[in-house]
Amino acid sequence: MAVSLLVLGAVALVFAVFVQTKASNTAERAVPIDPNNAGPDTVLAEAAGVSISTPIRPASLTGLGYHPEGESLAAMEPRGKNLSANVFLGLLSRGETPERIHYYIMDAAGRGEPQTGAIDVGATTGTTVYAPVNGTVTAIRPDPMVQNANIIELKPDANPDVRISVALVRSDGKAGVNDYVTAGKTELGTVADSAEVLDPQLSSYTTDAGNHVTVSVSKTG
Repeated sequence: MAVSLLVLGAVALVFAVFVQTKASNTAERAVPIDPNNAGPDTVLAEAAGVSISTPIRPASLTGLGYHPEGESLAAMEPRGKNLSANVFLGLLSRGETPERIHYYIMDAAGRGEPQTGAIDVGATTGTTVYAPVNGTVTAIRPDPMVQNANIIELKPDANPDVRISVALVRSDGKAGVNDYVTAGKTELGTVADSAEVLDPQLSSYTTDAGNHVTVSVSKTG
């Protein structure tokens, strides 16, 4: 009898761990889904009436940095806390919590306005990249900066007159041209290793190599 109770107890414990692990994994893959109903940790910015959801799971972010990238881009309105005034504070807060958004306004490096025209979303190489908006893939083209990386262009439902570009993505064919994508749910690919051939500006604001994807909003008119 005692042996039977021990065996049953062990089976119950294993089952409980399995259920908890599965639930945890499901929760990680389930958020964010809709930027219009997402929590404050999932929507990074607003631009041209479009909510930009993080293309990287909040817990996997290594840093966020805005920078100019040309007049054809729409300025983003960042959410969260600007750490640009104190880089040391930013290094201390890295990975502190996915519930808060911490970002930098990086040096313009000779690039034109707007100052928040693009955002580098940091993550280690190979991290899954998700769609930052609900919409349709309009183009996938080679990224001129990094070999075997692509720029994925999206037409957001919230404003079909702009295009959302996600650069430095090593795409894997899961999302193709004309496919519909859902923010935080549809996988676009993985983070390419830009640090292998470039010196990412984001590395000056993080404690790693600065690998990232770059999100921008361009005007079509």
